[in-house]
Amino acid sequence: MKLLSLLLALLLITACSSPRGSSTQEPSNTEEPNHTAQSGETTATPAPSETPTTSETSLCTNTYYPVREGATWSYKSTGSPASEYSFTDMITSVREDGFTLTSQLGDLTRTQEWECKPEGLVALQLGGASAATLNNENMDLNLVVDEVSGVTYPSQITSGDEWQHNLSFAGEINIAGQTGEATGSVQANFTALGEESVTVPAGTFNAMKIQLDSDLNINAKFQGISVPVTISSTYTYWLVKNVGWVKATGAGEFGGQAFSETIELQSYNLP
Repeated sequence: MKLLSLLLALLLITACSSPRGSSTQEPSNTEEPNHTAQSGETTATPAPSETPTTSETSLCTNTYYPVREGATWSYKSTGSPASEYSFTDMITSVREDGFTLTSQLGDLTRTQEWECKPEGLVALQLGGASAATLNNENMDLNLVVDEVSGVTYPSQITSGDEWQHNLSFAGEINIAGQTGEATGSVQANFTALGEESVTVPAGTFNAMKIQLDSDLNINAKFQGISVPVTISSTYTYWLVKNVGWVKATGAGEFGGQAFSETIELQSYNLP
């Protein structure tokens, strides 16, 4: 049951992935927070002379996910089947065609590589807080993504847009000293529902509301015995221009137990 709960956490936290399906709408939000937003602080507009780490012509420039070295987002989750937890994402390296996202969950640190394309930002790995969640003193899960399609954050998003992002992976699971093989895939389907105001501990924002329908299929094999797992969920995400995702909520049933999770941005720092 603990393994299944953590596998669900893997799906839920990496849910913000998306494929093609960008629009030509130009950003209308002038909020470009170039400061540290503490808990309860409303986003402010920067001075016109301030410029982001990535240039306007950079492949990594994205409306809903500011790629800047040193950018940091801290989140807290409540109601998850994997219990309450907090994590911090930080962009630790930016390249011309990609960047590295490092996530800290308690004493655990995990990295995730991303690729920047004209159509948007592409997560190349399962990772970040999700990977950290899947590793503790009793369990270690090492997965390698062998196929990626779609993008994680389209360059632009307009209300009514639909897109998809798929990953397939293989690796090993070690639980209490028992090692097994794991293969599987994640498919995420997104729909942009429109803009609305959202309030989280980090502030109040005008956000694009996104519905995410996800399916996780994984087959774990221990000592010749296969354990197939299929988990489906529906989550809502709120993406803010020039800030990133600030909130996610979802509900469902797992292992006969109902759950209702909320993840909220607590604070952020965009150099």
